[in-house]
Amino acid sequence: MDTIAVGDIHGRADLLERLIKHIQAFHPDARVVFLGDIIDRGPDSKDCLDMVASELQRNPASRLIMGNHEELMLRFIDGGTAWSKGWCWNGGLITVASYGYHGYDFLHEDEFVYLREELADILRIEHASHIAMIRNAVAFVELPEFVLVHAGIDPALPMDQQDPYKLRWDSKTLIACRDSLPKTVVHGHSVTESLLPEVHSNRINVDCGAYQSGVLCAALLSSGEHPGFILSAKDDRDIRVFDTTGTPELKIAS
Repeated sequence: MDTIAVGDIHGRADLLERLIKHIQAFHPDARVVFLGDIIDRGPDSKDCLDMVASELQRNPASRLIMGNHEELMLRFIDGGTAWSKGWCWNGGLITVASYGYHGYDFLHEDEFVYLREELADILRIEHASHIAMIRNAVAFVELPEFVLVHAGIDPALPMDQQDPYKLRWDSKTLIACRDSLPKTVVHGHSVTESLLPEVHSNRINVDCGAYQSGVLCAALLSSGEHPGFILSAKDDRDIRVFDTTGTPELKIAS
């Protein structure tokens, strides 16, 4: 089974919708793995979660990996106001607005914005399916030739001993690693300098900064083949597809 690893979406439902339509038309049997950070920063987090839920239902082999932004949302849902500052700081207010809720934020005496307790209850009750899906997100997905995570790993540890914090929050250790690894790590979390997917000797970064660049990237992973990439771009009706063999000249998928 081919696997398609989708990079950080961050509320860009327009890009995700186009990508999913392409996947279902040209790769209907592929497993889709969302690498996390579905929400925040971009305008349509709720719609993005709806589309992720639909794909997980369509293909039982597909998976959602927990990103740090999903973790921030859960911290507020479970911990209330005291845990809301970090989420607000990182684009959570835009996610709240995508659900149609306004007026639940306030300026605390420490001059940081917080969310009111009642909003946590509302989200927990009125959007229980989204919360349950996020709670059921996996920490990583391991394939015969690849390991898929949100942020990074500790290269010195086997996957069953990895720190969840590093998997969701820390790409620096992985990015600094120049050694070969047992499996190629496919990750997001840290936006690439090129705003295009980047292939390194031991890792592939598919976070193209969709919320600001307008480019959402997915990696097509087939056993024994070079990875390919599917790009959904804001100013392009078509999906751009290219692989890593030779010059990565873009071609338009019909």
